[in-house]
Amino acid sequence: MTVRTVMALVLLCALTACGGPGGDRTVTVLGSWTGAERDAFVEMLREFERDTGIDVRYSGTRDARAVLASELHDGHPPDTAVLANPGDLRAYAADGHLRPVGSASRGLTAELTAATGPDGVRRPYGIVLKASVKSLVWYNPDTLPGGLAERLNDPSLTWDEFATAVSGTADTPWCLGLEDTSQSGWPGTDWIEDLLLHLSGPEVYDAWVSGRLAWTAPEVRRAWEEFGTVVRGAHDGNGGVLLTGYGEAGGWMFADPPGCRFDHAGSFIPAFYAQAAQRPRPGTDFDFVPFPGRGTVEIGGDLLGMFRDTPAARALVEYLTSAEAQRTWVERAGSGAYSLNREIPPEDYPGDVSRRIAALLAGARTVRFDASDSMPSVMAAAFNHAVLEYAADPAAERLDAILAALDKVRRTTEFDA
Repeated sequence: MTVRTVMALVLLCALTACGGPGGDRTVTVLGSWTGAERDAFVEMLREFERDTGIDVRYSGTRDARAVLASELHDGHPPDTAVLANPGDLRAYAADGHLRPVGSASRGLTAELTAATGPDGVRRPYGIVLKASVKSLVWYNPDTLPGGLAERLNDPSLTWDEFATAVSGTADTPWCLGLEDTSQSGWPGTDWIEDLLLHLSGPEVYDAWVSGRLAWTAPEVRRAWEEFGTVVRGAHDGNGGVLLTGYGEAGGWMFADPPGCRFDHAGSFIPAFYAQAAQRPRPGTDFDFVPFPGRGTVEIGGDLLGMFRDTPAARALVEYLTSAEAQRTWVERAGSGAYSLNREIPPEDYPGDVSRRIAALLAGARTVRFDASDSMPSVMAAAFNHAVLEYAADPAAERLDAILAALDKVRRTTEFDA
């Protein structure tokens, strides 16, 4: 933490009762992080607690979403909470549960956490604690023809050129797994989102995410059709991808002979590759190229919202956006976590692969949040289900009915303005 930030926080808490009634200098945080993620977050908080004298009480549970809903219903919410996605943030903001974070959310993170409050005003209602980069295509260098990786890394390459080059490497070039217990389908939504964003641009993407663009629109349909081509060229075929876990599919790249050559997955996937029997090494046994259409990146991320506006809570939110705090995630970039704080250069990340992903994010002209995470929960659930239905049989005649059904959900769902 910088000297200026420390002095500001110490002064703030000297002049106010940090934490609320009785001068209790505490702030509560509810989140879903357990294990190593919890340990990283607690380490991030140590300097803040030492410099401000504020005690941060973190409660971690995999049922954080349900716990938060229950506590809000009972009228006793935590001071702050880690939210599952921007869709939840917008819903809580619209209902008046969240408090605006003001200057704590700056630049890019302010754009990504903007929501409309009950007063009809749009402003930042959260911060992005850490991000995962999604617009990546992974491969095993040992299985590709000479020079292909360099060609796929060409910034001018179009999706059509990219797809043609990939299809020429094998009968089943794509690794694909859509299974993830109750959330199955989301790896397919990531595919469709990247395709729509990179083929049609951010304006079309934004209109679709906000419910202003029909699912039956030509741009959306083309993204689904391209995804259908991927499914037909996947290692496990139409039906098999429904039963293959998203973290297992890429393991076929390291088989002898390889079952597939390319895996569209986010920055978190190296942690799954490390579990393969071959123990592949980043940069040597696997590497990545950006999704074709350089300068545009889709991300996922963990957001923090403020449910009680206390001086201690506001000081914590301010601190968590600082470069000093964000470096805790950077030091653990092997887990796929990246910072949106522009003060952290790519050189601070451990390992060449992590540095290049960080550079891709830092140099992006356009950054957009995962679309299904940004949509209302009803729309997102329908999207997941539709992906599974289409992947089972990606035929053109089925797609018409699937998109029409999704558009019916869109027309009956309230989206954030």
